[in-house]
Amino acid sequence: MAASRGAMVTVGQLACYDQAKQLVLGTGMMGDNILTHFVSSSIAGGCATFLCQPLDVLKTRLMSSKGEYTGVTHCLRETAKLGPLAFYKGLVPAGIRLIPHTVLTFIFLEQLKKNFGIRIIS
Repeated sequence: MAASRGAMVTVGQLACYDQAKQLVLGTGMMGDNILTHFVSSSIAGGCATFLCQPLDVLKTRLMSSKGEYTGVTHCLRETAKLGPLAFYKGLVPAGIRLIPHTVLTFIFLEQLKKNFGIRIIS
């Protein structure tokens, strides 16, 4: 579960950041500056939080259970019985933790690219 969650965080951060940056730059209201990077990375952090929260909930339930679940699918079914919002319990605290991390990561990345000529091969 931890690996799956980590993969979703990474996908959410990387894909959403690039897409958000393109959309923000496409409006023509902002240039390629630190404010654009801040806005884009905030959006990416929100996307990453939203994508990984269901897996985070399952991981937490599995780790804190005392033999209550027979496996991941059993935990998934039992959580689903509580309704779709059960997968998003703790979304706000998770966002408070992940969004600043994402913002700092991408602002540092963009500043490194700008000041040291680091090229990202895509």
